[in-house]
Amino acid sequence: MIVINAGSAGRMAASEASKFTAPNFVRAPANVLCAGMVVPHLRLFAIMNERAMLTDAPPRDENRAGFLESDRTRILDLPHDNRLLSIAKSIESAMQAGKTADVRRACAGFLAEASSFYKVRNCTVRVLAARPLQVREHFTTELFGDYTIETMLIRLWMRTAIRKEVTSYGTLLNTLCHEFCHHLDFHLFRFADSWHTRGFYERTAALYHHARGTPQKRLFWVPLTGGRWRIDWQKTRRGA
Repeated sequence: MIVINAGSAGRMAASEASKFTAPNFVRAPANVLCAGMVVPHLRLFAIMNERAMLTDAPPRDENRAGFLESDRTRILDLPHDNRLLSIAKSIESAMQAGKTADVRRACAGFLAEASSFYKVRNCTVRVLAARPLQVREHFTTELFGDYTIETMLIRLWMRTAIRKEVTSYGTLLNTLCHEFCHHLDFHLFRFADSWHTRGFYERTAALYHHARGTPQKRLFWVPLTGGRWRIDWQKTRRGA
């Protein structure tokens, strides 16, 4: 799940905020892995901003070993051909036409091909219109997408919350890859949960850049208290 959060000191326009790909995920109770708005039944929500991308804190229960394995798993096998790249381009073409049904069909084709490659059960997808927006006194949250564990359903929102404009292709593809990587955590890696570890972000980035045909940059991380990590955007953008 990916969320845009803008503080009351200066709310970020949805069209501007969608440029950033730095989600900060926080745990909440339930069975939906989501990218966006904070509501009681969601398991995860993310705060997306330009300054930080934070991992989850390591659990202290029996799930700790699985969490650490996810953190160590930085590599995701990728197709040796352009099957995902060609389908991803059809998503871009459908978005240019602005028709939700066409975008959904293209995304469903991407998920079917990716699921076939990884030999996992296929997941379904719904593409909805404007992102849900929740405004509170000191912050605003915006939902980009989510993944429901029991139904294996991915939901994506393709229009900005305020201006109702079609989001950028990169933002939607990134959200699709992110939610599909939650699916892979359960059905490929067989983790007990899908945590936002350094490994998870690395795997998501690998799939996204492969599908988009763009070079992947090494992610540089900075340790924080409580076993969490934050991405160092300056080093990552410089590549050193």
